[in-house]
Amino acid sequence: MSGKEAPPKIGIGPTGPKAALIQFVALTVFGLAAFTYLPSVGLVVTGFLPGSLIMLVWLGILAVAGGNWPLAPPAGRWKPGVSRGLTGLGMTVIWWIIVAVNVAFMHYVYPRWPIFPFFLWFGVLAFWTTLLWCINWGCWPFAGRVKPWAMIPIAAVVIYLVASIMWLTLVNLQGTPLAGTPFDPKGPIPIDWLVGFLVWHIAWFFVFSPIFVTQGWPFGKLKQPGMAVAQTLVSLVLAYVCWEGGLRAGVSPTFSFGAVASSIIFWSLTFSWMFSFTGVAQYKQPKRGMLSFVIVIVLTAIWASLLTLILSPLAATAAAVGLAFFDVNLAIIYFNLCVLAPALIAHNAFWLRTPLTLPAPPGTPPPDQGR
Repeated sequence: MSGKEAPPKIGIGPTGPKAALIQFVALTVFGLAAFTYLPSVGLVVTGFLPGSLIMLVWLGILAVAGGNWPLAPPAGRWKPGVSRGLTGLGMTVIWWIIVAVNVAFMHYVYPRWPIFPFFLWFGVLAFWTTLLWCINWGCWPFAGRVKPWAMIPIAAVVIYLVASIMWLTLVNLQGTPLAGTPFDPKGPIPIDWLVGFLVWHIAWFFVFSPIFVTQGWPFGKLKQPGMAVAQTLVSLVLAYVCWEGGLRAGVSPTFSFGAVASSIIFWSLTFSWMFSFTGVAQYKQPKRGMLSFVIVIVLTAIWASLLTLILSPLAATAAAVGLAFFDVNLAIIYFNLCVLAPALIAHNAFWLRTPLTLPAPPGTPPPDQGR
């Protein structure tokens, strides 16, 4: 025999996109069942879901900034032969303990906010900062200069500092029952407008990010921070056009950011990472990115329509218990970004897709690979 032998297969079932499909279907069915048949709609809508934004922040810090240190790869000590189940369990316990401590500190110590709605509002600012700085900015200027364990506290400081500055200088609570109260920072931008705009911004900077959809094209040849600045500015303009343009056209705000923008975020992540650009991976950028963008938009339309049908009874239940603001579009964004997306990310990053075969790393295949 000539050449190297293929490494032994780790996990059960098929590899590649077929394994991703099994994972996606299983977690979607489980997530929808858990989300649809909630034991207490009120408790989940006003408690768990706002607090879950802090969960998303720490998922990004641990998985992206910290490289899954200390247990999962690339920065953790997992290697073939080590239990993926125990690795995933250990990372999940670390993640949830940090989240619980963070939520308890913010609720009971400082700034002593009620869970609802402040953890939702501030959580969006922190979530936006996490994704933009960790993914598009690549944790610049610290990445590669400090060890992964040190990146975790550094990322937390950067993210919470930026989010806090935004909260204190930009936000006002105009149009909410808390306008004019001591909790109101009295900044220039209404929080409801800012939340929708930031969700749209995430959708667009995901499209241009180094690992999703266009994989950084057409800015990939720029060095950091130039690439990140270009991606941030272009996506800001596109986000403003989509958000403000939709509002002026009479589009429902929650439909705009809740159903559409969140589904673009979800499918940019899922198609590019979990499914590794299946169907277009043979092309290099920019052709791969252009085709991927079309696929993401088509999947967004189908997905948002499907979730509208499935989650409408949940929204009706919420309305019946006095939570009329929680319409089906908010149910969609919560399911996309606070239930299914973190489940998929954690199962890939922390659990290494156990018991299925190993997932591909984010950003594969490379943008210059293909025809």
